[in-house]
Amino acid sequence: MKKMNRKEFLRNMGIVTVSAVAAPALAKSLLDEPTNQELLDRATCTAVPEETAGPYPAPGTISTSTLVRSEITEGTQDGIPLTLTFKIVNADDACSGVSGLRVDIWHCNKRGYYSAYDDQPGIDGTQDFGGTTWLRGIQYTDSNGEVTFTSIYPGWYTPRATHVHIQVFNGTTLVTTSQLAFPDSINTTVNAYYATSGTNSFTNTNDMVFSDSYSDELMDVTGDTSAGYVAYKEVAVSGTLLGISATELETGGQFGNLNNYPNPFSETTTVSFNLVQPSDVTLFVFDTTGRLIDQVELKNLTAGSQNILLNTSYYADGIYTYRLKVTNLVGTFSQSKKMIKNT
Repeated sequence: MKKMNRKEFLRNMGIVTVSAVAAPALAKSLLDEPTNQELLDRATCTAVPEETAGPYPAPGTISTSTLVRSEITEGTQDGIPLTLTFKIVNADDACSGVSGLRVDIWHCNKRGYYSAYDDQPGIDGTQDFGGTTWLRGIQYTDSNGEVTFTSIYPGWYTPRATHVHIQVFNGTTLVTTSQLAFPDSINTTVNAYYATSGTNSFTNTNDMVFSDSYSDELMDVTGDTSAGYVAYKEVAVSGTLLGISATELETGGQFGNLNNYPNPFSETTTVSFNLVQPSDVTLFVFDTTGRLIDQVELKNLTAGSQNILLNTSYYADGIYTYRLKVTNLVGTFSQSKKMIKNT
């Protein structure tokens, strides 16, 4: 089955506007079109493989807040410019982007050394970099599930191919630890440009981490040594670990792209969705016991993008289920998802 990214999925859903007099024809056309369930079945992705964090994760002596930044060279590490964009998606919810997740990355410099550690063997002999924090960063995913870092293209060290380390957290819970690969052909070009100590004999096919299979860890990389490189990777994670996978699918084709942001949330969260045609909408929020704790009713909303702001200041910390009910000339349709309050 061909993988479909979130953008393709939403484009294939389609959003159309119809008038009230066209309702009978609409009902027939909807039955002829693929349902949202069929579209969701086509939107599949595989959770990124779990890998070791490696020998150089950020030590506990470094304050997390220090590393929350998008530019991670600190102006001290020169090399070919590299822009890294990661989109964190829910493998159990049609590969939809997940907002509010913490993404940590780190990688070596062009000579194969990491910050924050002393006594590192490498191309230039044993080097000490304790107390430094370059080429490490933390960002939180936006409403599309994306983060972007500005860095340099990494070098290499024995016995590894060029790579980037990544960890994803949901609040304080570690969701996944992995490593991401660069195309071998670009690595060869960059290594020659950097003029490091010979050609790296370790490629993705014989690397100790990637040799079993690296197709789900390989980033899409474009650019050149003059203009710099741009790397993109859609990192799929398990919805079970996220605790926010869809619990009910909307199958009538009357609304789509149901999400809430931020998630996890504290004082407020916004529930967003797209309506196909004018509809009455009711939003319900239930706790884990099934008790209704919140309800919002809105009449005759127009077609298109809609947002409902929830005051969640009085919610207790924990997991909740929100259910959107949409009623129009075609009928009544609904979908449920989970969200988390974490103050």
